[in-house]
Order: sequence, then C-alpha cells, then structure tokens
Amino acid sequence: RGEVPHYLYAAASLELRLVADETPHAGPVLPSDGAQVANGVDWSRRVYAPRLYVDELSLLGKHALPLSSDVGKEPPRLRLRLLPISLGRYRATRQLHTAFGALQAASGMEAEFDELRELLSEKRLYRFALMQLIGLLHVVFDALAFRNDVGFWKGREDLRGLSSRGVIFNAGSTLVIFLYLLDGDGVNSIVLATYAFSTALELWKLTKVVAMRRRARGAAGGA
Repeated sequence: RGEVPHYLYAAASLELRLVADETPHAGPVLPSDGAQVANGVDWSRRVYAPRLYVDELSLLGKHALPLSSDVGKEPPRLRLRLLPISLGRYRATRQLHTAFGALQAASGMEAEFDELRELLSEKRLYRFALMQLIGLLHVVFDALAFRNDVGFWKGREDLRGLSSRGVIFNAGSTLVIFLYLLDGDGVNSIVLATYAFSTALELWKLTKVVAMRRRARGAAGGA
C-alpha cells in the first residue's frame, strides 16, 4: 500500500503577523474577548514577548501547491512575509476568522469562503474601497449633470437651437443600452442605476419635445 503522506498540499506563501502594541497588559490574554496578545510570559520579570502568528485568512485554496510522492523532486518554495498589525485590527481579524470557520464548517462551502477571504484581504480591501469611492464620485457627478439637464429643459417652451431628431436618437439609444444592461448578468448596480436615471431623463425630454412640437404646430395652424 505504501505510506500515506500527512499533507497532500503545501502553502505557496505564509504571512507572519507581529502585533505592534506597546500597551502594557496584565496578562497574555485580553479578558474582554479572549484575544492572545503575547507568545510567552516571564512572570518573574513581568514581561512578555509580542504576539507572532500565522495569518490564516491569507491562506487560500488556489495558492496551495500539490506535493509529489517522488522524494527526488525539488520541494516547493515557500515565501514568508513578516508584517506588523495593530491590536485593533488583530482582534477584528481574529473574530472574523472565527466566524468564517464556524460558517464554513456548517455550510461546507469552502470555495465561496475562499473568495470572500480574498476579497477581505489587505490588497483587495484597499482596491474595493477605492472602487467604491470612484463609484460614489461617479454618482455625485452624474447627479450634478442630471440636475443641470433638468434645469435646462424644465423652462424650455420651444425647440429653438435644439434638434428634435437628436433627442429622439439619444432617448432610443439610451433605452436600448439600459435594456441590454438590465438583461445582462453581473452588471454593477451603480452603472445600472445611472443608466436607469439617464433613460428616465431622456424619455422625459422626449415627452417635452413632443409637447413643444405639438404646440408649435397648433400655433402655426392658428396663424
């Protein structure tokens, strides 16, 4: 039969976290939430070593390297990174890791929780926050543009200087794009909401154009 290895996969990289906290604590464990803040305690000297641990939230299944039964092959290389972490963030990630472990054990959805851990990783979290900020600015600028457009059309009584065909074309093309996005999968909600407002605005402008053309025809017929 042969020997069964203890591990079938090895991690490609490990992140070691050092809790950067200079606050003196009475013991190695915080009484509020049970977070360990020390790796070793010298009670005679009343000193302790800072907390050093492996960040398991950064261990993703897609980064695992399969181990070969051929001992002659070169073992996979392991990349180690030593990064500091604040006490507040360490306590938050510890609670998050505990919650993820309980939910994953209850649901058995390992791949889905891997994607969630990757999303909440340090690099992806900053990128996610930046994308949300860009989306927020996009919404603000669109709202300002909608406000100016509504203010311009709200007081219009004639089509002087305007092209009714251009308004009709813009309304039709915006409606087609909105229906295409509405039918698609995975469309960003901010983009969808923006095009929904744009479509409603273009259709409202179209009704204004129709009303002004009718008014102009009525005035021409009366004359």
